Amino acid sequence: MKKDYKIVVADIDRTLRDRGQDFGEINRKAMQELHRRGVLLGLASGRPLWQNLLKHAEEWQLGFQFDFIIGLNGGEIYDSRKNETVKLNLLQPDTIKEIITGMAPSKCNPFIYREGYMLAQWDDELLKASAERNKNESRTVKSIEEFWEEPVGKIMYRTHSAEEMDAEVVPLAKTLENETFFSFKTRVDLLEFQDRRNNKGNAVKEFCEANGISLEDVMAFGDAENDLEMMKMAGYSICLCNGMAENKAIADAVTEYPAGEDGFGRWLFDHYL
Repeated sequence: MKKDYKIVVADIDRTLRDRGQDFGEINRKAMQELHRRGVLLGLASGRPLWQNLLKHAEEWQLGFQFDFIIGLNGGEIYDSRKNETVKLNLLQPDTIKEIITGMAPSKCNPFIYREGYMLAQWDDELLKASAERNKNESRTVKSIEEFWEEPVGKIMYRTHSAEEMDAEVVPLAKTLENETFFSFKTRVDLLEFQDRRNNKGNAVKEFCEANGISLEDVMAFGDAENDLEMMKMAGYSICLCNGMAENKAIADAVTEYPAGEDGFGRWLFDHYL
């Protein structure tokens, strides 16, 4: 690969690390080498910024902060050089009510992010597992109206299996979509709703425009549906081999190793660095 890219941006979960695993040494060395060469580095997550996204650089012992971090699938953009955060296109109370009441026949537990904690309709093993995995506090509503007391970045639904998701939850969600919001899977067992204007690709585009960088100079790594627009907009995109079929279909390359085996760093050293 002859082209030098000015930005490398990557999803986190199941892209830079597998579920519940630590950040790997090969990934660390690859990021440090990119930084040494002057490449701008970004994270693009579906999780909110308050969920310790700004701490990853220190946790992963990189020796520097990421140049930008995208949270809530493009609903938040943190520019570390300006120390500024922009929040975009939150779901409004009427829309939240429309989605949660419309999804009620699915019998799935809706949950949202409020600053510092997750809020769900009831407590169950899926909520507890998520809270423990991400080291979050979880709470339950006293009445369903609490969900739409204030705007939120997104609404999420977990299922016990991919089969349950595809047979029951996704079809119902698609009947609710309109010009304001849409739904997508970020894992085979996790569905999310958010404003149609928000996606990781638009957030990367906004960062590039603010810094005079062409999208052709962006290299993007991802694995799931919420990475698709970012991968499509990038000059070059790579899907992890453990990623979804839709992502592999539009990617310029697929890694030889999965996220849990430092697929990100191995691909960079083998094909770019």
